[in-house]
Amino acid sequence: MERTDNSGPSSGSMSGALTRRDALGVTAAASIALGAGADVAEAARKHTGHPKRRQRRRRHGASTAAPSLGTGGVPMKLGAVAALAKRIGRGEPVAIVDLAAVDQNCEALLRFAGDSGIAWRPAYKTLEAPELLAYVVSKLDRPRVMIHHLRTLAQGLPRLPSGTDFLMGYPPTLGELEAYLSTPPARDERPHTLRINVDSLELLRALDALSKRSARPLPLEVVLEIEDFRGGIVPGAELSGALQIFRAAKNRLHVGALLSYDTLAAAQGDPNWRATAAQYAQNRIREAKAQIAAEAADVIDVPKLIVNGPGSANFRNWAGTGTANEFSAGSAVLFANYLDGAGYDTTGLNKALYLCSPVLRLPAHTTGGAPAGIPSGLQMALIKAGGWPTGNNPTLSKLVQPPGIQESSVAGIGYGRGANSSGMILVPTGSVQLGDYVVETCQQVMEGQDYFGALQAAREGTVRAEWRTLKRWGS
Repeated sequence: MERTDNSGPSSGSMSGALTRRDALGVTAAASIALGAGADVAEAARKHTGHPKRRQRRRRHGASTAAPSLGTGGVPMKLGAVAALAKRIGRGEPVAIVDLAAVDQNCEALLRFAGDSGIAWRPAYKTLEAPELLAYVVSKLDRPRVMIHHLRTLAQGLPRLPSGTDFLMGYPPTLGELEAYLSTPPARDERPHTLRINVDSLELLRALDALSKRSARPLPLEVVLEIEDFRGGIVPGAELSGALQIFRAAKNRLHVGALLSYDTLAAAQGDPNWRATAAQYAQNRIREAKAQIAAEAADVIDVPKLIVNGPGSANFRNWAGTGTANEFSAGSAVLFANYLDGAGYDTTGLNKALYLCSPVLRLPAHTTGGAPAGIPSGLQMALIKAGGWPTGNNPTLSKLVQPPGIQESSVAGIGYGRGANSSGMILVPTGSVQLGDYVVETCQQVMEGQDYFGALQAAREGTVRAEWRTLKRWGS
């Protein structure tokens, strides 16, 4: 690990209030020249003046930094997506990322960041191609990423600017942590900061022991996860125990960030539910900051802490609260289906990821009519490997093109869609032919990308780049 800035990419104040300058920082990420597999071109610019004006100038200029990907345009219609898939797919399923939609989604998130003073840290797990991540990061005032799996760090580094700040949204497993800390930085490894997530005393003790023989430079940066529904250090006796360990290890472990993700906000869109989830996490953050200031101000600089809270489901409920100076929207960039639920605020967002499946069979019926259960005007079709579960429990991706497409299970017939080789659906009679593609959108965009080796980055019907997705877990 290489430290580039002890204070992190943004900072708050002792009271939790956040200045514009602290939130947005000084520009460190610069132009990106991203073609198919192209590397990141680095430059540095400094700005003065009002941060909101500074960020507006940066955003307007960011798109010109990637001429090979094109600029501007409008999100594609579903029919255009299906036509593009048929043109490029060669009969195989294909995943398409709509760059114009990504641009508009990023603009909406950056607008919130500028208006609220809460800096945006994109979530890597929802942008599972390093070039896609780099394309999004190039739009920020400085390069910052939320990372969830250590195996993806080395895959992303060559595509991101030097000095990129990675904050872990999940704690590492003990095996991941030991493997990382026992491996010296590669000779050509780009300088960066990795903030290791610690969510329990057990993990902290393991990190403390490993730091004594770390092959990575010291001190190691730590993000302390504060308790929310999914886990974390509980303010009170548990946090006191953690602070004692940090004081004893102050030359080896440095706490530069706090994280309290309002996990339950993504469970449903009901405004009262989401507001309650936000309030719980915010209260925990306030408790933790007050306790740290009282017990460990000599080893943790509370005013300079990065404080990361909400994700795509709930970030608007954090504006004006003074509790977080970062949010980590990820699903909003490609616009996951779960955000379609009533109550979520999706102003300015467009669908940007499409899973496209070719028509494999159009069964012919010679019995004098459609089989029992198929509504009039519909016919059965089978699509190739189009049953992609992309959500909890698991939820299938949503059929959206051609108009009138639906699950065969709706009519109580067939076997539905399977993820193995083919899926049975219903389409309006005559709406598709063999070789045509149907289009689906994802319940969860990270899982939707897992089925594909590459994403086709397209703008207004033209593929601009093919982006390889992350390598998966292996032996």
